[in-house]
Amino acid sequence: MNKLILLVVGGTVLLFGGILAVDAQKQKQKQQASSFGGSDDEVISERGVHWHPELVIMIKGQKQEVSADIGIGVQYSKSRWYDPMMSMTNIHNHDSSGQLHWEVMEGPVKRGHAKLAAFFEIWGKSFNTNQIFDAKNGEGGTVTMLVNGQPNTEFENYVVKDGDKIEIRYE
Repeated sequence: MNKLILLVVGGTVLLFGGILAVDAQKQKQKQQASSFGGSDDEVISERGVHWHPELVIMIKGQKQEVSADIGIGVQYSKSRWYDPMMSMTNIHNHDSSGQLHWEVMEGPVKRGHAKLAAFFEIWGKSFNTNQIFDAKNGEGGTVTMLVNGQPNTEFENYVVKDGDKIEIRYE
């Protein structure tokens, strides 16, 4: 009888501990999703996002590889976007196809979190109006960007959407 009581009490303690841990993780995700940039606090989704845009980078006619597993693994654990439950950042990829994953499972998701700059920040690569990787605007070429086949001048400030086809060129 005493063993049964100990098992019930122990199971209850474990159950409540697990519930508290999950709740703490959800709160952390909400803070992460809402803490990007001061003026980018416009909420674009109350319930999170699960988007899959595609990214192609061309420099002087040569397609650049988007490295596989960007945002996945322990090396990204210091990122403000890291989700320890998934062992990856909320923005990541799985292969070098160019398909990106914006997977913020809890809202709110704010405009700043959906900017293209967030992926490049996680990747550790330079991208803005004047530069892609080491290629800077000047005599050698100019950075341009197409989104869904249309010219776009928002560059790093572009707010990514599900299914976008983003092409960054330096020519």
